[in-house]
Amino acid sequence: MLATEHGRGRTAAAIERLAAGRERQSWRVTVVGEPGVGKSTLVSRVLGREGLPGVELVEAHWQPGGPPLAAATDTDGVLLAVPATGVWGAAQSRLLEDALATHVTSVAVVVTMLDRLSAAERGRVLTYINARVGRVVVLSGPGVATEDPARAAVRAFLSDSAPLPDRAELRARRIAARLADQCTAMATSTGETIADARRVHSGQSIDERSSRARTWESLRVQLSDRQLALIGRIGEHLRADRAAVSARLASDLSRSGDGRAWWRAELPGRLRAELMDQAVRAEHLILTGIAKDADWLAGQLPDTPPWRPPRTLVLKVDQPPTPSDLATITTSTESTLVPLPELSGGLAKAVEGTTAVLINQIWRLLASAYEPLFTNLAQKQAAWQAEQDGAHDEPGIDWYTLARAATALAGTINAALRNTH
Repeated sequence: MLATEHGRGRTAAAIERLAAGRERQSWRVTVVGEPGVGKSTLVSRVLGREGLPGVELVEAHWQPGGPPLAAATDTDGVLLAVPATGVWGAAQSRLLEDALATHVTSVAVVVTMLDRLSAAERGRVLTYINARVGRVVVLSGPGVATEDPARAAVRAFLSDSAPLPDRAELRARRIAARLADQCTAMATSTGETIADARRVHSGQSIDERSSRARTWESLRVQLSDRQLALIGRIGEHLRADRAAVSARLASDLSRSGDGRAWWRAELPGRLRAELMDQAVRAEHLILTGIAKDADWLAGQLPDTPPWRPPRTLVLKVDQPPTPSDLATITTSTESTLVPLPELSGGLAKAVEGTTAVLINQIWRLLASAYEPLFTNLAQKQAAWQAEQDGAHDEPGIDWYTLARAATALAGTINAALRNTH
């Protein structure tokens, strides 16, 4: 009622979703993890044919850097599936912290794909992950056998961490704690709005942009710096590739008995193959770099939907349509012909000239690949600005009353939680 009366539509919708969870009969445990980590296998092996009475085991896909709270909000427990063949990083730690922050009482890490490692490697992986999750339970993913001890351990955790008689109270406490969080966030946001209005009214704000607005500008600058850093890294790789190509071709030329014949018969195919390899490596570097930067930006803006980078880019080196050219380089916007190198220019110039055409296309591709990320950032800033303008201009809201009421309600809920065990 408090959120609805004061125009807090998002908060009201979030509370409605929380309330809907109270009516669920089963104890819902969500298996969260990246695609391909064995979530479906984990679910099927834990449940088996007999199932687990009163427990609903569901899957939720998650991308590192993406907001995990959507997967943890409407659930009673979380199993974070982590592959033994992967790497535990900051994204996994943040997901675990966010799951705990939503007051979920049944949280565990399940290490899957242990069967792909030797016994010694399994021990090292489990020790490594245990050291990074604090007091959160770490379990081994179950094998195929029905009587597998690892399967029994996961099933025991699901049953023992939330005994059947206690589930209704545990769920009610989680929902109440989440409701208190919503009230605190609403009071904090309202307090910031009041403080901004006071500064503007008293003339204290020389810069009309709020600190949040300056944060958006800082994010744009930092993203540009990260793009430039990626350009620098790719440039180093391309220069190293060019030197390596020159060395390999020079070695082949020195071993050939007839330099002119080698130039006509061997060099075009060899150069084309080298360009193909360079294109594949450059595409991988761009995709990896932009994925890391998208994860970084999502971490800076945890309350907004993350931008998903593409899985592939268009950068291909193919046979040319005519024998007078060396290759065709195709990107999402154009196709470029690479001419055959002149014998008179020498090998070093031939390598430099042909790779230069590819490098120019790589720079254009890298610039275009980042455009959607910058556009997404601008759209989020515009949405935030529109929300702020609406908040400041909405006439019927008493911000002081909302701040006091939300703070009081959060305090009442937290006090009740402390006094009931």
